[in-house]
Amino acid sequence: MLQFIDEYQQQRPKATSLQIVRSLRAYTRASYANTFWEMVAGSNPDFVKGELDDQSVEIMGQSIDFAHFMAALSDQTWGGNLTSTLSDGFLWITSKVMTGHGYDSREYTAAIGDTAQPIEVYLDKYGLTTYQPETLSELLGKFASEQDYASDLVAFAVGRLLYENPSLSVKAAILEANWLNYSGTVKRYLVDMFGAKISANGVIVNGEQIRTRIYERIRAYLLIKRDVIKGSIFHRTYRQRIRPALINHATDYFTKYLQQALVQSPQPES
Repeated sequence: MLQFIDEYQQQRPKATSLQIVRSLRAYTRASYANTFWEMVAGSNPDFVKGELDDQSVEIMGQSIDFAHFMAALSDQTWGGNLTSTLSDGFLWITSKVMTGHGYDSREYTAAIGDTAQPIEVYLDKYGLTTYQPETLSELLGKFASEQDYASDLVAFAVGRLLYENPSLSVKAAILEANWLNYSGTVKRYLVDMFGAKISANGVIVNGEQIRTRIYERIRAYLLIKRDVIKGSIFHRTYRQRIRPALINHATDYFTKYLQQALVQSPQPES
């Protein structure tokens, strides 16, 4: 896979690593090229073949679904052209007006999207008027597995490396990320994305505040995916009473994973 990525990039010497990441999405899974991605990235690469699919690798000591990882990495590289920049601005304004908070699309994709997807599946199957905790837990385990989250967070680390050092090739960034400590990556994710304060022994000090911020991003995702893109914004279905129960459940699920990942291995000294 790394050889394929490296050869692909070498064949396109004028493209930046971030542009390469966006175009490599076409080699992951057909389901990863969709309307939501087109709005965020400005273009929707036609699925070529799953060159990067059906492969599990180990990075940072974590089992990674490589296609999922590449899709999560591309989720962070919005702004491919003027259209995508304007689209992302529209999504920011929409989330600001409807939720009270303006979110960059990178703030409610990848791990947040994985956490919200089971709610979408639940709503489609069971509707807005029910809340079955056991059923939602099963869906979360299926669509937001530990491997999915690890793939998302490793992608976050690689994305940061590419933004901080644009001269890095995609392959080099992945190899460099492999040397990072996973719990340290989780810590940076929490700090950078949610403003977390982490104690020396890996406990989220401002846990309730972080939980609220995760909740808000899941809600923003549902608003954008279900109410804006599907054209039902004026029905404001995201305000239905059942929504908070589902979002609270999913928020607790993701927060628990993050807290456990923080202490699963020693963090490097700062």
